[in-house]
Amino acid sequence: MHKFVHERGDNMNTKLQWLRNKMSSLDLQGLILTNPVNIHYLTNIEAEGILLLTRKENIYITDARYIEQVHSTLTLFDEIIVYNVHDVSKEDYENFFLFCENVGFEEYDISYAKYKEYIRKFRIHNFVETEHMIEKQRMIKDEEEIKNIEKACEITDNCFKYLLSYIKPGMTEKKIADEIEEYYKQRTDGLAFETIVASRRKYIQATCCANQSKDTSKRYYYN
Repeated sequence: MHKFVHERGDNMNTKLQWLRNKMSSLDLQGLILTNPVNIHYLTNIEAEGILLLTRKENIYITDARYIEQVHSTLTLFDEIIVYNVHDVSKEDYENFFLFCENVGFEEYDISYAKYKEYIRKFRIHNFVETEHMIEKQRMIKDEEEIKNIEKACEITDNCFKYLLSYIKPGMTEKKIADEIEEYYKQRTDGLAFETIVASRRKYIQATCCANQSKDTSKRYYYN
């Protein structure tokens, strides 16, 4: 099995350190993370894969196509060993949680079939639900996250001010939506979700999508 190691630094990733402390309080000796949002929160990794926390190691298993991308994301402080999924043997899987009495998993993220597969593949003695423990922690924002939220709010406010001067009678919803998306693309890393623009007669429909219709009322709502 080939593995790529990010050696131990002076300061561990604080979010992973929190998670290990939480595991200790819950009597979990191991943990399997599959939710990509939670994995990104803990490690900044965006590539497809699963994150394992064993007794002594943090392990990320991913496809060979993403190895380079993962390495460019991780730092020494993350202390994560990266494995190519195609190089992990049956014996490797069985040994990851050796001597781990309780192993946690994200019960809301995997199917029952995957649940049974993990118990068999990793030879898990006691598979324990974690009850959204990472999602609950994500609600508590650190200083950097607060700054990012404030910056996002500022960009949104400025976008709305810009639209007040941009929108003219006869414009289609789609044209306005395209302009909003272009505004964000020039100032952010991308869109979190599809832009919604609805004219007056449709604004009560929360899931309305922009189309080519025109509205002379000059009242538009966007999300």
